Amino acid sequence: MTNAKAWWPYLLTLAGAAVGLGTIAMGLPAWAGSLIVAASVLSGAVLRLLVPGDGDSMLAVRSKRTDAVTYGVLGGALAVIALSVAVQWIMGRQ
Repeated sequence: MTNAKAWWPYLLTLAGAAVGLGTIAMGLPAWAGSLIVAASVLSGAVLRLLVPGDGDSMLAVRSKRTDAVTYGVLGGALAVIALSVAVQWIMGRQ
């Protein structure tokens, strides 16, 4: 049985990703939902660093540093792609 404190960072990251995908499903621009998902993944990276203990977090896959770097790179790439699409979408509207 895992510690109950180990679930909250995982659930927070998962809820953020679900909200981002939900915004896309509701018909908002895809870049807006992608930015929410990117923010959720980046917050997961920060939470992975801040949650005490090495392997007791549900976000733990490998070491803390490896997990944080992986989540950070993935979240950063999602944010860059979403922002580039957002700029193109805004420029096309003017």
